[in-house]
Amino acid sequence: MPREYKFKCKTCGNPMVKAGKNSGGKQRYKCNYCMTRTLAKKEFRSRQNELKAFVNWLIDSTKVDHKSKKPRRTFYRKTNWCWSVIPKINSEEIPSEFIFVDAIYQSRNQCLLIARDAQSVLHYVWSESENTGSYTELLKDIPEPKFLICDGHAGIIKASTTLWKSVEIQRCIVHVMHSAQRKLGKRSPSPVNQIFRRHINKLAQVDTVKKSENWQKKFHALYEEHKDYIEEFSLSISANTGEVIRRFRTHKKLFSACNEIIKLLQCNRLFIYITHGIPNNANHLEGGINSPLKNLLRCHRGISSEHQKRMWEWYLLSRSATPIDGFIKTLNLDELYPNNGN
Repeated sequence: MPREYKFKCKTCGNPMVKAGKNSGGKQRYKCNYCMTRTLAKKEFRSRQNELKAFVNWLIDSTKVDHKSKKPRRTFYRKTNWCWSVIPKINSEEIPSEFIFVDAIYQSRNQCLLIARDAQSVLHYVWSESENTGSYTELLKDIPEPKFLICDGHAGIIKASTTLWKSVEIQRCIVHVMHSAQRKLGKRSPSPVNQIFRRHINKLAQVDTVKKSENWQKKFHALYEEHKDYIEEFSLSISANTGEVIRRFRTHKKLFSACNEIIKLLQCNRLFIYITHGIPNNANHLEGGINSPLKNLLRCHRGISSEHQKRMWEWYLLSRSATPIDGFIKTLNLDELYPNNGN
């Protein structure tokens, strides 16, 4: 049976045979057809090193000159093929006690949905917007946790309660306070708005069962005291006929802010963290993942939208339980590398 050699001639594509060794002890090969001679090179190792250097540069804010000894243009040319590599997270099927779910927008019609636990990123999904279908795609392969911490988006709530029957949802306290500030106004002339805004901001100080009970009692007392003002209606009357055209709430934003708190208390989604010792905010995602992703856009400004997606995906892989080096070793780089003549 004829022996098949690993190396092929890059000139004519025919098999190459051994032709001694050079002064450094490396194996030489020659082509009997076109008489081309070359040294044995571990091309796959060189490609892996190029990909590793590319990833290290991509997910870091350091300049190219500090990450590679090659000139900047040479580095870009050598690693241009790396943009075609799509990273994927292989999450372990180990249930977490609690997970965080949130979204970050790359552009107006492109957002990235992310799920992570206390240690690492579990999964991500690209979508045009936040909706139930997208969040269902994100959460369907994740084992059911005991608790879910989120910003209260309707899509997250519906997807999680549909997939998982016994999960408890903790609303992010920071999002609750920011939502109240947007609705009530930081410098609203209404004294009632100021009263409720100050009380809702005290949620950050609630860390015991006693404090939570006192906070709820004070909130219900304030609501009963100003109930007539909060639930007041106004009428829109036609100037021609004198008939009532429509009926609407006079203080719509104030009512909305109070109603949001009431619903959270009824569903027991505001103070779960006190009795179960879990985080009461989504800072693991907001500050731990979303903020670095936005910083990468500033550091690598000017790249295309598709390349921005690759950049974010590589960063999420680096923050997952899947090691980058291990993932690179599993790739068949011969199919991706442009000069795969060997």
